[in-house]
Amino acid sequence: FIADNEKRATELAGQIRTELGKRLDLIKKDVFEFCWIVDFPMFELDEHDKLQFSHNPFSMPQGGLDALTNEKPLDILAYQYDLVCNGYEMASGAVRNHNPETMVKAFEIAGYSEKEVETRFGALYNAFQYGTPPHAGAAPGLDRMVMLIADSDNIREVIAFPKNKKARDVLMR
Repeated sequence: FIADNEKRATELAGQIRTELGKRLDLIKKDVFEFCWIVDFPMFELDEHDKLQFSHNPFSMPQGGLDALTNEKPLDILAYQYDLVCNGYEMASGAVRNHNPETMVKAFEIAGYSEKEVETRFGALYNAFQYGTPPHAGAAPGLDRMVMLIADSDNIREVIAFPKNKKARDVLMR
């Protein structure tokens, strides 16, 4: 009701939800509530209706090569997950795509040729040719955990040398 596209509407609705939670005192104090977010879409449409990866292009699609070959791209889910606490992402991870054929097909759907994949991501592309085992992981955001423990809404307040909005360290030239 306040935006001209779905992505912006979702972003603004989230901000409104958070602000209403604060103003109506619906957010519990001194409580840490966690949840796992799973089943991210593998692809999404950009503002020009072009398919692109929605999260991490190196994630394994649920259903593997068969899904990439036989399903509509916007229906394919990825093996990706986030751990959220009190609405803040605490960790993000995925099962990584470890099959070269599957990786090439996923990038092909997003508009890349195999040659582009080989050129841009040569180390992975070459490693996959030797039989990379299945692997997964997650990266925790320790600074975000400290932000919650410190009861701050701004991550820059808990980082020793935060960068400004232009990604510059103000202490460096």
